[in-house]
Amino acid sequence: MWVEDFKSIATKGRIVELSHVLTMDMPHSPSHPPFMFRLTKLHGDARDTDKFTIVSDMFTMGSHNGTHMDGLGHVGCCGMVYGGVHGDSISTRRGGFEGIGIETVEPVFCRGVLLDATLLHGGESLPPAYIISRDELVEAARLEGVEIRKGDAVLIRSGWERYWPDNRTYVGLQDGGPGPSQEAAIWLGEHEIRVTGADTFAYDKRPSDMPCHIELMVNRKINIMENMRLDELARDKVYEFMFCALPLRIKGGTGSPIRAIALY
Repeated sequence: MWVEDFKSIATKGRIVELSHVLTMDMPHSPSHPPFMFRLTKLHGDARDTDKFTIVSDMFTMGSHNGTHMDGLGHVGCCGMVYGGVHGDSISTRRGGFEGIGIETVEPVFCRGVLLDATLLHGGESLPPAYIISRDELVEAARLEGVEIRKGDAVLIRSGWERYWPDNRTYVGLQDGGPGPSQEAAIWLGEHEIRVTGADTFAYDKRPSDMPCHIELMVNRKINIMENMRLDELARDKVYEFMFCALPLRIKGGTGSPIRAIALY
């Protein structure tokens, strides 16, 4: 079935980048450290030989900066993480999480579906703190002519990518940000999808108690991706594609930056 999906979907051979470029001025959650970068050596600093020069750089970042995937240890409900155990019982500050670290996530290469929630709102970005209902996702799928299948990557567009250059608005520090309802998350979970993502920094509606994170990750082992670039797919009306995302293998990690692409 996977090979059949690939042959039937990836007909044009076009690749669309779904990840933002990592920069020091990009939005980031106040709960996480920022991305920092600098060149540590310039070509004029030193020479190995008379001809050969070299430049190097370094960066530091939290695992939830930029376009990234959440590991199962990232969130809990009253401290309980996926598997019905208390997170503190399987984690240490030095070693991270045992058994559910981000390194345990297999490479994601599967059928992808874009559910553009803005189609029901004139194609404009959704308002701050807007709750995307289950029925709206069902209607978006109907309008696009797609169905959700087991093992899919389902990406939800709110139109929030337009605010990426404006940290305060994008993160929703004052007015909040849009996201799916718990019922919408249950609907996705019932379809046994592989992963899901959104073009917002928190996936869930903000502010909230993050019901989608709990429903999908704690209850169902469905990883969440955030800060995705979805406007290009929506502009070209590409609602079905092959999807690829590879998290770094950080032992015990609660998340990882990803380079996500769509191929159609």
